[in-house]
Amino acid sequence: MIHRNGIPITCRRAQRVVAALTVAVLMSACGNVTSGGVGEVEVLLSSDEVAELQETAAAILLADAVGTSHDSSIEGTLTVRVRSYARRGVGDFVELTDGVQEVTLSLGDPEPVELARRPMPAGRYDAVRTFFGRIEADIESGLVIDGESITGVIPVDLGSGGTFSMVTLTGFDVVEDAATIVAVEMQSRVWLRLVDAVLRRVDLEDFRRVLRVRVRLRSTLGG
Repeated sequence: MIHRNGIPITCRRAQRVVAALTVAVLMSACGNVTSGGVGEVEVLLSSDEVAELQETAAAILLADAVGTSHDSSIEGTLTVRVRSYARRGVGDFVELTDGVQEVTLSLGDPEPVELARRPMPAGRYDAVRTFFGRIEADIESGLVIDGESITGVIPVDLGSGGTFSMVTLTGFDVVEDAATIVAVEMQSRVWLRLVDAVLRRVDLEDFRRVLRVRVRLRSTLGG
């Protein structure tokens, strides 16, 4: 039997056959990933939940805030610097936004604004990553802490790096010829009432616990 580099020729041929079969299987699997056509993903950002607050963990946290007033709505604006990504496979993040978006929202009206709209290969996505570079409220009225009315600029403390990124394990499907909505709901009515009245800022952990990312499917494109 002839050897080359210490390996029998017959073994080398067998290795090549196995490698070829492996590549063929992988290529077939990759073809199935995109065989479902193209859908659309739309990213929306709102200052609060689009629907009324329900008895969720965020609502419970709000109820536990001591010395706050919940009767009046908070008026003012919320400025957010944000990027959004979807994950398809381990570590495979695809950006949904076109770079960093800076948006100013109304605190009194949770009507969402569109951050991005882009075509995406149909298939399963298992997570959403949201990146923040600025979260800053400018309060006009309605925020009362320990009997004191709080107005002016209230930032979320993003730490020394000035950025914050969170992965939400929200699995969703992109369907051919349909739009998938990724809604980033800031829930400002919750975390603003947890402001440190002395430091005039909100702790990052308080914000992180109530940030909500929801996904829903819209039946047809443009609907």
